[in-house]
Amino acid sequence: MFRPAPLIAALLSVLAVAGCAAAPGIEPTASERRTVDLPELPVDRAGALLDPAFAPERLRGVDVCGTLRATGLEQYGQPSPEFSPSGLGTCSNYMKDHDGEDFSVTLHFDHGVQDPSRHRIGGLPAQLSESSGTCFASAAHTGADLKSFGIARGVAIQLSGTQADVCSPAVQMLTDAIEVVRTAPPVNARTSGGLAGFDPCQIADPAVLRDAMAGGVPDDEGGRGLYECSWVAENGVVAKVKFELGQMDRTDIPPGAPPLPPIDLGGVPTTVQVRTDPPACAVQWQHRRTVEGTEYVQVETANLRRIPMDPCVSAANLARQVRGKLPAA
Repeated sequence: MFRPAPLIAALLSVLAVAGCAAAPGIEPTASERRTVDLPELPVDRAGALLDPAFAPERLRGVDVCGTLRATGLEQYGQPSPEFSPSGLGTCSNYMKDHDGEDFSVTLHFDHGVQDPSRHRIGGLPAQLSESSGTCFASAAHTGADLKSFGIARGVAIQLSGTQADVCSPAVQMLTDAIEVVRTAPPVNARTSGGLAGFDPCQIADPAVLRDAMAGGVPDDEGGRGLYECSWVAENGVVAKVKFELGQMDRTDIPPGAPPLPPIDLGGVPTTVQVRTDPPACAVQWQHRRTVEGTEYVQVETANLRRIPMDPCVSAANLARQVRGKLPAA
């Protein structure tokens, strides 16, 4: 049964101790006063992996809805039979609490953790924020250069309800989700023939990427999460590759935009979105249709410094290369 904690601080203290015992390579040490020394984790180092269980290549193979289901939502009320994915790394359940009130929970595998310095949840640096009946409990699994305003990536529970304290159950749910990923992660069936198992940072050919960025040299950082990669060149050109699950955008070409170049991606459904300030172009195409929605890819280039280039030509060339590297759906 769910045991509500009267004080978030007390709950976090208990979970930090328990989580440190479970985290790989982390062993708690107790003094005569039974205090616990929490080891320093490199959360402020860009790209630092804080827990091997959350390595991107591993996490992409984990079923996010299966993980949420395995946290035991029944202890909080009556879960909905339907677990609703939103994108490739997010899943929600719109359930009822024990009083029959709305109690909506969403699990994010790839969430921005801006200030992971105040708490530990499941042994990982964590952040809590609550506003208007909604609590975000997030724990960083990948570091960032926080001094340069980088944002760590992590796993998060978003919980909304009418209870006076929504953060206590959110922390417990997140702790359970972390434990599921570490010890018994459910396999993501969508990785077979789908986009979920691919790394967007590795799908773009370096030479084609440089050409798409008007000869600029992409930065070394790349990735912006599990399913999106973004590169910035010294000439001010930005390129992105993103995998999505949902509904593709409609073609949108504003008045005065240059004519579109021919974009042939082998006959698959394709849309194009053009922006003029700054000049940018995004090409989307359908990878496959599933019962959960459409898996699609978005390739975008943006010309931030307005150097001589056509963003749609660049995006189309990069899109053709990326699609050629993906398997047939």
